[in-house]
Amino acid sequence: MSRSEPRERGKNFAGTPAEITTRHRERCDERHSTAERPRAGNAPSATLYRGIRLFTIAFLLLVLTLFPDFLQSRPGLWEWVGAGCGLAVFITSYIRVVCGSIPRSERLHTPWALTATIVSGLALLAVLPENWIYYLPFYVLTCLVITQAPWLGLLSAGGFVLVIVCAGLLRGQAPMRLTMLATQLVVFSVTLSGIHQVIEFTITRWETQKASERLAGERERRRLSRDLHDLVGRDLVALVMRAEVAARHAPGTPAGEEMSRIAALARTALNNTLAVVEEMRAPDVTTELEEARELLGWAGIDLAVFGRPGKTHQCAPFAWFLREAVTNVAKHSGAQTCRVIFGPGRLTVEDDGRPKGPVVPGAGLTGLRERLEQAGAELVVSRSREGGVRVTARLVEGCRDD
Repeated sequence: MSRSEPRERGKNFAGTPAEITTRHRERCDERHSTAERPRAGNAPSATLYRGIRLFTIAFLLLVLTLFPDFLQSRPGLWEWVGAGCGLAVFITSYIRVVCGSIPRSERLHTPWALTATIVSGLALLAVLPENWIYYLPFYVLTCLVITQAPWLGLLSAGGFVLVIVCAGLLRGQAPMRLTMLATQLVVFSVTLSGIHQVIEFTITRWETQKASERLAGERERRRLSRDLHDLVGRDLVALVMRAEVAARHAPGTPAGEEMSRIAALARTALNNTLAVVEEMRAPDVTTELEEARELLGWAGIDLAVFGRPGKTHQCAPFAWFLREAVTNVAKHSGAQTCRVIFGPGRLTVEDDGRPKGPVVPGAGLTGLRERLEQAGAELVVSRSREGGVRVTARLVEGCRDD
């Protein structure tokens, strides 16, 4: 092996500090472009919730079985108009309730749609065939169970069963048939509520497992960065110092020149190591955005992103802010939609939830506020247009390195 080969190999694996910084930025840009590609699939919970919505909406096909009896009754013009308008309101409201309430949230997102479903369904008793009284309760009970807490949903379902039984008695239905219908409805309500509880429990376990895996990966990354900094970095510093001392003791000799090259190569390796440690320690806003999309998907919350991350948003405090804000939305908001807005020198996260009390920053946001202030930014907490929470990280003095 010639003397020039180690020199060329050192050039391939090392470089000046400026070249190291350039390569570090290229790696970050490559990671950002990879993270911005659309994901191949969504979180399993999002797919499961989508399937439940479609399956629940598919029950509307049973309404078609009423039309033969409706045609045999030779309906007049006003009956056609009443049935058409009533079914249009009922079907639209039912679909809105199902799409807005699965997964079940801490608050009722579609009160007007639920009311319209119940009122239009009861009004259709006057124009549709008598079998409609046996179909309507299943639709309404489904809406009541999926829009409210388990016990409240069962109580509401029980009240509506009594309403249906009374309406059936007024229409001259046989008491025995109404008793059987009431029994079926009670069993249906309890079963449906139990199924939703099992699904939510299963998804909660998935979320916990995913969070544990993410936390374990974060801990491992921090451990590796700490070991690189404390062990490898320390040894490289010692190597640089010893090589420079040896080079000073033999100036102008081949051995001294070789020790100078070794010192330069060790210094470059040290800079490379420090760059890797910095990359492993500093969070990335694009990666955090993908993590946020996955976390919100597990929680059944839609994520809408406006704008694109710029150079300003690559500061570590903005990434920490995005992680903390999205975690709060998933844990406390009870929202259906979360919006992440990238603006000039600012990053906003807002939701459409309805907090029960005043918006007060907790320990996480308080620590984040301090971190932002150290980086020349500020944290602003306010209400969103829908009554949810809006948190904004706004750059004031520019982004400083920690």
